[in-house]
Formats: sequence, structure tokens, C-alpha cells
Amino acid sequence: MLTKNLILYKISGNKIQPSFVDAGDAALLSTAEELLAVFKSAEGQTRTELAEASKPIIDAAPFSAIIARGLEKLLLDRTEFDTAIDEKLIDFRQKLFAQTGALLQNRPDADYEKYCREIEQQFQQPAETLAADLYADLPEFQRVIKFKPFSPERLLHRYNVAQVQALLLRCSELEIRLGDSDAASLRQLFKYLRFRQLLATIRKDDSGDFLITVDGPLSLFYKTQKYGMNLALFFPAVLHQPKWRVAAQIRFKNRGEHTLTIDENSGLQPYAHQFLAYVPEEIQFFQDLFLKKVKAWQIEPAGNFVPLAGEFYCFPDFLLTHHSRQKIALELFHPWHASHLTARLQQLENAEKPLLILGVAKALLKDPLVAGAVESSPYFARFGFVFREMPTINKLTPLLETLLKT
Repeated sequence: MLTKNLILYKISGNKIQPSFVDAGDAALLSTAEELLAVFKSAEGQTRTELAEASKPIIDAAPFSAIIARGLEKLLLDRTEFDTAIDEKLIDFRQKLFAQTGALLQNRPDADYEKYCREIEQQFQQPAETLAADLYADLPEFQRVIKFKPFSPERLLHRYNVAQVQALLLRCSELEIRLGDSDAASLRQLFKYLRFRQLLATIRKDDSGDFLITVDGPLSLFYKTQKYGMNLALFFPAVLHQPKWRVAAQIRFKNRGEHTLTIDENSGLQPYAHQFLAYVPEEIQFFQDLFLKKVKAWQIEPAGNFVPLAGEFYCFPDFLLTHHSRQKIALELFHPWHASHLTARLQQLENAEKPLLILGVAKALLKDPLVAGAVESSPYFARFGFVFREMPTINKLTPLLETLLKT
């Protein structure tokens, strides 16, 4: 992800537009290829050595250094460094501190050279080696374990997408319009939306296009940094749709709010494969536990929309299927989903049959308005439950038994 100092954009009136690069530009491709060569051969090098190898390429780039540094940042994001805790180094450091502390206390008048010689004798190593080893676990000394390479062209496409992602970290609302999408690609998109723990208002307009409104991180008061990152990571999935348009309200401190608008004609291209079967660890754990504990029901990630009142739709988290073939969807509301929960309760208020089981994070109930909406909802009283981090089987199974009796 690009940091704020690496974003390039233009502001005109109340509009903001990222400054995309030409992925076919010869100079850009040449510099991208040189940087990639440095990272491909970096295994075993420290962060400092890697930065020193990249610097001449960045300095010599025949275009803005901000672009070159942005390309370097994206390559660093694809680099795995050794960040494991080194217990031997911790023990060595404690021992060295203890020995040097005792030496200084016993011989306060010793000069620096004599002090170094005595330390060298005690540890049987040169002072320079001891000094280098002392903080070998600091970030600048971490060594490269692995780098995930890709082509120069893909790096430039990744850079353009990253410009948009960095702006989305500062958005208050994101609206997506999708047209000409088939059912399978829509399912994949909404699965990814849910796996990123993003909730959206989904509806169709008169033309049949889907309109998806997602809260931005700046509209929330809970875990905005994590939520903003999830929203930015979701954006590339939109690029796999045949016809799309994104409008986002971007806000920089002391610069007011500006509208970002881009569509399938912007030149943005996917830089990775379409999301297929990614399942977060906590989701997989819940599924496995459910299958182990609840024998009469099957659970799987939801694959279809649930139509709601007023031409709105819901894409739930799970689909639960009883061995009698009765089905019910499960939708989870996390602590940053307050507005979506109250809207969902309103949409289900006059439901003639159970459409969803609603799981609500306990942290949401700290909001008096949300707590009041939950307490006054007859639907939630019958088909809702509260959870802490993830749903529990003990809370869910009584609702499934109630469902079978309806």
C-alpha cells in the first residue's frame, strides 16, 4: 500500500483524480525492470542493503522520484523479511549489558579503548562485531527471506491501483455501480466483500444495474484503520467486473472533501487473479466447529443474494441447510456495522417468514440507538443473537430449532 507521501493526484474544484502512469512507457518499464532485478536477487540481504541497492536506480529514474519510490514501496510489500524473535540474541544482549554495566561500575575511570579491549577479551570477539550483533534484530538489519516477483507491466498496473487504494483509506463513503455482470462474477465480488468484513447497502436501479454503497473508514468511530485497509484491499476485486463505476468521497485533513470518480475506461487493470476460494482463518474455524457440533445441519459460505423489501438485497455470510433441505442464511454484524444493522432490522420488520438469522457483535450494543433498535425488534427477538468475537454454537442452535418449528 502506498503511504500518503507517495500518492500523486490532482484536485480541480471539488474533484480529485489520481495521476496514473502509462504502463506501456519505456522509461517506466526499464526502471521497473531494474528494481525487480534488485529485489529478485535480494535473498539474505538486510533491509539497509536492499535500500542501498535500490537508491541509485531511484535517483537515476528519468521521471518523478515519488513514482520510483512508490514502485519500490510496492516491491517491499511483496518481500518477506525475517522478523522472528531470536532468543539467543536476546540472551546475548542481556549478558553483554550486564558485563559492560559491571565493568563501568568497577572501573569508572577506564578510557574507551581500554574498555573495548576488556569487552573483547571477555566475549572473544572484536568490538565492531559485538556492536553489529547487539541490535541485529532491528528492522534495518532484518534479512530478506523471500520475494514474490511479477512482471514490470504488472508492477505498473499495481502502482495505478495502489493510487486509488491509498485514497480510499481516506474516504467517507464508496458507491459502486455494476452493469453487465453475470451471476457468478457478482457472487465472487460479494463473497470478497463479506470476507473483508465490509457491509454494504445493495439495491438495483431502474436500468437493472447494481448500486452498492459501502461506508468509508472516515464515517466510522471503531477500528477505522483496519476497516480502511479492508476497504482498500477489496477495491481490486471490482476491476474484474465488465462494467463498473466507483464514486468516493475523499477527505484530507485541512483540505475539505473531494469526489473521486473512476470507471472501466480509466485504464486500471487487475494485477492479480480474481478472488476464488479465500476463507479467513476465523471463518474457517467457525465452519469446522459448526460441522463438528451440529450434525443435522450443513454450513457453507453464502453464494446467493437474499432479496429484501424495497428492491434491496443482502449477501449474507453463510448458508445453513438442514437435512430436511430447509435453508436459512446467517448474516454477521461486526462492531463497525451499526448503520447497516439498524437498516437491516427495518427491512425485516414486516417479514412474513424468517429470511435471515442475525448475529450481532456485543460491542455494537454500546451504541444506545443500536441497542434500542435491537431490543425493540420482534424479528431479532426470534431470529437474532449476540456474540463477542465470533458466533458460538450454543447461541445459534436454539434459533435453528425455532426455525424448524415455523
